[in-house]
Amino acid sequence: MKKCIFIIALCLISVSSLQANTLQLYQDPVPLGDYVKDQDEMLTKALKRHGWVYVIEGDRRFANLSHKTYEINAELVIKDAEVAIKFIDAARPECTEKRCDLDMDKVNGWLVKLRRSIAYDLTLLVRDDAIRRSYL
Repeated sequence: MKKCIFIIALCLISVSSLQANTLQLYQDPVPLGDYVKDQDEMLTKALKRHGWVYVIEGDRRFANLSHKTYEINAELVIKDAEVAIKFIDAARPECTEKRCDLDMDKVNGWLVKLRRSIAYDLTLLVRDDAIRRSYL
């Protein structure tokens, strides 16, 4: 019985350590390939769809969302023809209710929507390229 409990505890410890190192859904990079000629234009359009604001500061790209009482900031990391979303912070500065805690499930949901929006715009570019090649 003690051996069985020890094995189960060992399995739980190994599984929990694996879960701590997994990426969030929004952190999976979106490969841009050769379809995107102007990254900034595509990202501006993709972010605008769900109310995000695209900000360029030097060679860094940021996405900011001010929705309801939430303000979310993320960095768009462009490396090796891929775009990855890196969460910076979230706050509720204008919250007037008794409970002003951050709901990280909502924040993660908005970040996943941001990634989906970027992937959707890339899909449209791939489709347009396929249509253009079919008429050549």
